[in-house]
Amino acid sequence: MSESRTINLPIPPLPASTSPTLQTQIQQVIAQKGHFHKVTEKSLRAEIDGQAESKLVTDSLQKDDQAKEDESPQARQERIWKSREQMMGQLNYAQNEILCALDFVSLLISKQSTPAQTSMSPALKEAVPIGTLASHLIQPKPPSASARKQLNLVSQGWRCEGFKAASQKLASASAALGADSDRESTYWAQVADLKARGWPVSRLPRDNKAIGVHFGFSEAAPQFRDRGFGLLRQADDGSIYLDTHAKSTRQGRLAVYIVRKGHITGAFLPQPITHGDSASIEAQITEARDSLFDQELFHEITREARLMANQGVVRRAQSVEIAVGSQLQIRLTLDDGQKKTGALDAEDEDIAQFLGMSLRLLLAAAHQQNLARRSQRPPVMVAKPRPTPEYALLRPILAHLRHKAAVDALMSECHKIVHVLTKAGLPAEMSPGQATDTVFESLKTETSSSILPSLLLPAKTALKLSLGDFAQLDVGIATFLGPPLFGTRYETSEIDFGFSSVPKSQHETLESTTVFIRRILLLGLVTRAKQLASENTQPQAAVWSVSSPYNGELTRYESGEAVQKLQIAFLGQSISMRWISDLRSSPKVHQFWSWNATGCSHAGGTDVTFRADQKFDEIISSIFAESA
Repeated sequence: MSESRTINLPIPPLPASTSPTLQTQIQQVIAQKGHFHKVTEKSLRAEIDGQAESKLVTDSLQKDDQAKEDESPQARQERIWKSREQMMGQLNYAQNEILCALDFVSLLISKQSTPAQTSMSPALKEAVPIGTLASHLIQPKPPSASARKQLNLVSQGWRCEGFKAASQKLASASAALGADSDRESTYWAQVADLKARGWPVSRLPRDNKAIGVHFGFSEAAPQFRDRGFGLLRQADDGSIYLDTHAKSTRQGRLAVYIVRKGHITGAFLPQPITHGDSASIEAQITEARDSLFDQELFHEITREARLMANQGVVRRAQSVEIAVGSQLQIRLTLDDGQKKTGALDAEDEDIAQFLGMSLRLLLAAAHQQNLARRSQRPPVMVAKPRPTPEYALLRPILAHLRHKAAVDALMSECHKIVHVLTKAGLPAEMSPGQATDTVFESLKTETSSSILPSLLLPAKTALKLSLGDFAQLDVGIATFLGPPLFGTRYETSEIDFGFSSVPKSQHETLESTTVFIRRILLLGLVTRAKQLASENTQPQAAVWSVSSPYNGELTRYESGEAVQKLQIAFLGQSISMRWISDLRSSPKVHQFWSWNATGCSHAGGTDVTFRADQKFDEIISSIFAESA
C-alpha cells in the first residue's frame, strides 16, 4: 500500500461584505496552520518575532481588524454573542458525536467487559440489550482448486470477450476511417475538378475550415458582389453541393414579353431553372450565378427606369413596362423560369430575344467599364461620396426600337409617295443609303471601345430618294436617348435646282420630314416641267418661266404680261396640276389633272374623266405644245 499523502488546499477568503462563521474560521485555521495539537507556544512566538505570514492570511486579518475598528459597540456586542452561540452549537455537536461514539464502543465490548456497561447511556440500555453486539476476527479461507479453476475459466472468458469486443470496435473504426477516406477523396476530387473548370475556389476568410466557390461578378454592385460566394458542403457520399444559403435567396430569370393590344405576342426567357439537389454541382453554381446576374440586371433596370419616366417607361412592383409605340409595349419581369405559352408571333419572338440578349450584354459591358475605370488613377477624394451613375441599359435598347419604328414609318410614307410618282410615269426611286458624315455631320461621336458599339452609339439609317436626274435627296434618321439628340432626328442633304437652292436641314418629327420631302419633290416636278417647256417651245415664242417655285407655279409671258399659268401641287398621297389657258379672258378656263395610287383623272368644266394610263410628261408636253 502506498503511503497516504495529505494535500493542504488553501481556502480563499470570502468577500468583505460576508461575515464568516466560527466554523468557517476554524476550518481556515486548520487548513493554513495545521491541527490545533501542532500549534505550540514556540511556533506562535516564531511567527510573532518576524516569520512572514502568508499574504492571504495577512490580508484577511487586516480586513478583519479594520472591520472591528470601524464597528460600533452595539454591533461588537452582537457579534460576540453570535460567535458565542456558534461556538456553543459546535461544542454541543461535538459532545453529541463523542457520546454516540462512546455508546457504540461500550455496547461492542459490553459482553466482555462489565465496566463498559456503566458508560452506556440510559437510552441505549433501554433500546438495545447488553451484549447483543460483538466482533470477531475472520481469516479469509483460501479457495479450492476447483474454484480457482472456475475463476480462471471465467477470467479467460471475460478476456476473450474483451478482445473480441476490441477487435470489433477496431474493425468498425477501420471501416469508418475507410469510408471517411473515400468520402474525403471524392470531395477533394470534385473540388479539384470544379477548380479545373475555371470556377475560383477559396477558403472562407472567417472560417478556414469552410471552402466556397466564387460565382458572382467582381465589378457588380456591392449588394450583389457580396452574395456571389457560396459554401461547398459535403454530402453523406462525399459529393459536394452548394450550400442552401446561396440558393435560399429569391431566384428568377429576367423575362422579356412583347405585348400588342393587351396580348403577349412574343417572349424570351433563358432555359428553365433546375430545382432540387439532384442537379450537378456545376449546374447548381451556374443557376446561382445566372439568377444573381439577372437580379442585378433587373435592379439596374429599375434604377434606370426612374430616369426615363418621361420616355414612356413605367416601373411597377414586379415589372418594368416600356411603351415603344401606340401598339407595341415591352414588359420586363423576374419570372420563375416557366415560359408563357400561347399564340406567339415569330417576329416578336426575335425582338424579345434581341432585347434579352442585348440587356445582358450591356450589363456585362458595364462591368468591363467598371473594371477599366477601377484600373485607372482614382479621382481626388472628396468629403461627400460620389453617387453611382445608372447604367445605360434601357436607353440604347429603346433608342434602337424607336429608331426602327421611325425608319419603318418614314419608309412607308416614302413608298406611298414613290408609288404615286410611278403611277404618273415619273422615274421615282427609293433606295437605302449609307450613313455618311455628309448626312450626319451634327452627330460626330467618338467610336466606343466597348464590345457593343452598335448599341451604345446613336442608331443611324440613310435613305436616298431620286426623281430622275433632276432631284436626288439623301435623308438620314438618327435616334439617341442622350445628348445631343434625346430622341429621333431627321436630316436632309443639300440640293440645288438652279432656280432655287435648299440647304441642309434638320427635322424633329415624321410629319415635318414628309412635308419637306413632298416640297423637294415638288421642286423636282417644277424642274422637270421647266425642262419639258424648253424642249417644246419654239425659239421665237414666248417662254415659260418659274414664277413661284415653292408653290409649283410656271407662267408664260407675252410682252411682259402673264397669259398662261401652270400650277403643280403635291398634297398628301396625290399629285395635282391646274392649267389656266388664258389669264386675260373672263371667266378663266381651268383644267385639272390628278394622280393618286389608282391612276390619273381629268376635270375640265363639268366633265370628269378617268385616264389610268395618262402620264405626267405627256400632259405637260401637250400643254406646252398647244401654248406654242
